[in-house]
Amino acid sequence: MFRTAAPHDWTLRHGFMFAVGLVFLLVLFAAGVAAVSFSMPTETAVTVELLPPQDGNVATTLIPTGEGVLHPGGDATVRARMHFVLPLRTDADLRWAVVFGRDLFDEIHVASGQWQSETRSFFQPDSDEEGAIPSFFVFTLPAQMSGPVQLDVVARSSTPGALRPFVMPENIVRKMEQRTIALTMAIYAGLFMLALVMLALFYAAHDRAFLSYFGFSISALLMLAALNGHLYLLPGFSLLGSWREQGVSALAMLFSAAALHILLRYADAATASPRLNKAVNIFCGVLLLLTALALMDVPMLRSTVRLASLVGWLGASIGCIVISTDAGRRAVPMAWPIMLLCMLNFVAALGAELLSRGLVPDVWWIRRGYQATLLATAALLAVGLASRIGTYRVQRDRARLAREDSELRVTRQSARLSLSEGLQVQLKDLPAGDVEWTAYRRVIEHLQPILQLENIAIAVYGDTIQDFLLVEPADRTEDFARAIAQRQSMLKGLARTRAPLQISLHDAQPETSSQSAVVPLPVRSPGWGVIILERAQGDGFTGDELMLAAEFGRLATQAVEEASAAMRLRRSAELDALTGAFNRRSLDQWLTRCFSDAHRASKDVSVLFVDLDHFKRVNDTHGHAAGDHCLRQTSAALHKMIGTADLVGRYGGEEFIVVLPGATSDSARQLGERIRAAVEAQRIEWNGVALPITVSVGVATRSPHEQVPTATIERADKALYAAKRSGRNRVCVAPAEFV
Repeated sequence: MFRTAAPHDWTLRHGFMFAVGLVFLLVLFAAGVAAVSFSMPTETAVTVELLPPQDGNVATTLIPTGEGVLHPGGDATVRARMHFVLPLRTDADLRWAVVFGRDLFDEIHVASGQWQSETRSFFQPDSDEEGAIPSFFVFTLPAQMSGPVQLDVVARSSTPGALRPFVMPENIVRKMEQRTIALTMAIYAGLFMLALVMLALFYAAHDRAFLSYFGFSISALLMLAALNGHLYLLPGFSLLGSWREQGVSALAMLFSAAALHILLRYADAATASPRLNKAVNIFCGVLLLLTALALMDVPMLRSTVRLASLVGWLGASIGCIVISTDAGRRAVPMAWPIMLLCMLNFVAALGAELLSRGLVPDVWWIRRGYQATLLATAALLAVGLASRIGTYRVQRDRARLAREDSELRVTRQSARLSLSEGLQVQLKDLPAGDVEWTAYRRVIEHLQPILQLENIAIAVYGDTIQDFLLVEPADRTEDFARAIAQRQSMLKGLARTRAPLQISLHDAQPETSSQSAVVPLPVRSPGWGVIILERAQGDGFTGDELMLAAEFGRLATQAVEEASAAMRLRRSAELDALTGAFNRRSLDQWLTRCFSDAHRASKDVSVLFVDLDHFKRVNDTHGHAAGDHCLRQTSAALHKMIGTADLVGRYGGEEFIVVLPGATSDSARQLGERIRAAVEAQRIEWNGVALPITVSVGVATRSPHEQVPTATIERADKALYAAKRSGRNRVCVAPAEFV
């Protein structure tokens, strides 16, 4: 049997494997550095003596070993004389060279008698210097020079430093250049690749800590390139040489602030150590202010800025040690190794400063050690930050699930609003027979894409309006009708419980059947209705999905009831309660709209004024109930005689108006005759007594200039009274101008 390793075992194994891999990489790095590191080899001893300056006294001292002098800085020019002995040449191609460390010299050259070398400058390198990216000041001596040599060196610099000459064969200088270039390019490439990787991680993870690291590595790259003098070789960056040592100080302080900032992000100090975070941020702000001050290049503040740069570098190193120690106590990944490298970097930076003051010998580890430790620190910090990816993945998955849930909620809420608003708009003016179909059709349109349904059906039976079955896709209608008929009792009982249920309705094998759910509709008793949902096998419905379907069904059912109630209310507000014809208010609105449309379209509108003859006699003889009966019968006769585009309204009392859009005067007269004959032919009885009813009709047609119905109705009214005066039960047509 196989035993499954516990999670704790896997954690230990992974930690051990990571530690082994890290040690292996560190060994490779140390071996690579050792392969290119070196001390300055020399074939001849050099002694140095100071010469008095040509422009006054300059306070300076010899280095205690007698191998160089200390440059005081402040734009001072130092003159010194070197004494050494060159052996007799045994190789015709062998030449000797004087080498100086590439420090921040504004000008430096050597001379002997009538011979003088080229003048070199740290901030303005020449294209003819030794090496593609020169790492030393190299002055090749004349081929004929041999034996005891006296060589003067003249150097000017704004920055204090040690001036140590080395005399060696030119081929050894070439090897030194090659090794130095190899190491320098490795450091530059390492920082560049780390910056590129962190930029890619930022793009993938959207964690600003990776972007902060990108800024840190780029600032480190620029600072090291400036300290090595290589930055001024790049096109465009040569302009930075005008800032001289102030530009170098500014880049150093900018890097110090970036290093502190990325360590704060790495250690999550803002949350875990707010006091430390606040103090370091204040220090970073001071460094940025000093950076701006350095770039202003105020002459009287140059010494102060240089001191501030040194304090900032050392203070940032101490701050990095404190931050990484705090992170180590909180078990932040890679914190303790980073803390050790920060300490080593502090020692290396301090050694480089002591070297510039001539207090320690000029060996490789002191001159360039801080660059190697800086790259190692940056690499371990990148590993520590990369470990955040695991945490980020968990957070990303949680955020993705939360986002998907939020998006789903927004989508469903949007669908709810869209359904509710759409129902209110669409059902408002629909005829009674289309209300339910339209409402439940919209439910299907909204539910099907949200729930990803294969089939959906809505069935309503025994409702007060109509029974129907709505299925999507439509070709499944017969299948659903058959399934509902077979299980009608069960579905009706389920509808009464108002509880959704997942159940298969079709007679199919379990392995081929779809997952179905039945959601009751809140239809008023004795009616009942259900929504039937179907999806592919295995994709059951969640409680939220069933609740959403139930809510959509409730919204549709409620909208149907509200639309029906509004329709009944609207009809009661528009129609005369006694006759069923339009009331006076609705009639006036309809007439105004009809005449306005006819005027714009230059069409005819005719109006029939219909009045019952001797209606008062009916009321006085048989009572008002009999009169009401006659009004209802007359209204029914009028409705039978008009077309679908025409309208009948009760104008008041026993008077009716028939509006005929598009009818000419002659066609209106003919309709008036038919109405008169139909009313006369009616057999109206009340309590067994026949009530002979006739009507008089006045006809008028809109004149071309009339936009409102007032004048036309007035002419129709006058025509009606003309018919009354002529003996009643007749039709009279008003002329264009009635007198």
